[in-house]
Amino acid sequence: MGETEARPHLDRGEEHLQREEWLDAEGAFRQAVALHATSAVAWSKLGVALARQQRLAEAIEALRQAIQLNPRHAPAYSNLGNVYREQGQREEAVRAYQRAIEMDPDYWIAHQNLGALYKETGRLGEAVAEFRKATRLSMRGGRSQRRGCLFPAAAVLVLLIVGLAAAVALAGHLP
Repeated sequence: MGETEARPHLDRGEEHLQREEWLDAEGAFRQAVALHATSAVAWSKLGVALARQQRLAEAIEALRQAIQLNPRHAPAYSNLGNVYREQGQREEAVRAYQRAIEMDPDYWIAHQNLGALYKETGRLGEAVAEFRKATRLSMRGGRSQRRGCLFPAAAVLVLLIVGLAAAVALAGHLP
């Protein structure tokens, strides 16, 4: 069995993720993994479905499996960063997002996630820089455009909001 047989399950799982049907998404991705056990994409998506159910330890296992199968699969690192962030492991999350960007500098979602984490930790200058990169890259589309993510217009809105927040924060520090 292989990728061709797993594809319909991956597509179905993605549809369930879009509808926030986490358990059904998990089932579809488990079927994809059963048919194509060496698919980093299937393991990564399974990790997302598990994380959405707050089954974070299982999500980490699935995401690490994805990374082991394909150490250059940027979405797996970014998804792992999201799980670490959910657990409050901010330094681990930063490292995972940075690794995703190392694997694919054009993967705007990792820049967006890193920017959000920087914003949460008060690193507004770095947050704005990452949001700018994410916005620029998302506008280009291409191979790093993924379903289930912010649309480019939403990324621009996020950038504007963060920029405004940074300006307000800086104004509060002026005499």
